[in-house]
Amino acid sequence: MRGDVMRVVVVGMAYAVVTLPVDTFPVAYRAVRDVPISASVGGSGFAAARTLAALGDEVYLAAPLGEDAEAVAVDVAAYRYGVNSAMCPRSLPRSPRAVVLEGDGRRHISRDLGDARSARVDLDLGALATSDLVMVDGVLPTAALISSAQATGVPVAAALGTVSQPPLLEQQPYLGAELLVMGHDGHDEEHLVQTWRRRSAARLVVLTLGARGAVGMVQHSEELLHVPARRLGEGPRPAGLGATYAATLAHYVFARGCDARTAMEYAATAAAWTIAHPSEPGGLREDVLEAAAARAGGAAQAS
Repeated sequence: MRGDVMRVVVVGMAYAVVTLPVDTFPVAYRAVRDVPISASVGGSGFAAARTLAALGDEVYLAAPLGEDAEAVAVDVAAYRYGVNSAMCPRSLPRSPRAVVLEGDGRRHISRDLGDARSARVDLDLGALATSDLVMVDGVLPTAALISSAQATGVPVAAALGTVSQPPLLEQQPYLGAELLVMGHDGHDEEHLVQTWRRRSAARLVVLTLGARGAVGMVQHSEELLHVPARRLGEGPRPAGLGATYAATLAHYVFARGCDARTAMEYAATAAAWTIAHPSEPGGLREDVLEAAAARAGGAAQAS
């Protein structure tokens, strides 16, 4: 690691988003509606990259894009948040995009990923070898990339989205990652996290449980770590919250060398801060997060 700055390559989704406010769900038909339509950039890969950059890491985004206006929007947003998008391949017929309807505190997302689900992100060994961490999300096929990172001795953090069962065949490549983060909206989370931890080589496996917090297990231990959710203000769950949690966890594990419980407490605080500050997506700096963690009775100052 170069000084105290971690160099991270984030492989995941990034797409242009158009957001339309609605009065209620289901949306009543009207021939014409005059509403304030907004444009932004989203995607789990972009949210993770933005979070890591805000925390002070040197971040390179590798998201499959096309050569179009949506790709330019991703580039502009990445530059705004201090993320380098030069590693994004531009080989798709068109870039992914999404339309979001917001109303009644709820959100309906219509995503059009085009060929992105089948697109591979190939990074040369030189790019991997000069990194301190590779972070991947479970939407894209990244088996070859994980193997290459492991061959160069670079740790991998994987955010797999929501899971409800033990590792499936297509998820086997992720079992070699050093950090596994997954969402879970069911029950028997203790058995699930135990199964993933025993079958993987990960030094830490974390299962997020929404309002119930998160549970985790470290390698060579049967202790179940439970960290409750934090509350720093009210608000709806924003898009990309799981990616923010996973990226914060990875930062405090790999860049700051925190123990599992402390890193999970910071990640829980990051999620709570993001809910309470929906208009400040780039404001989650280390000093802000650690002050919020102290107010919430969470983690101590990172060394």
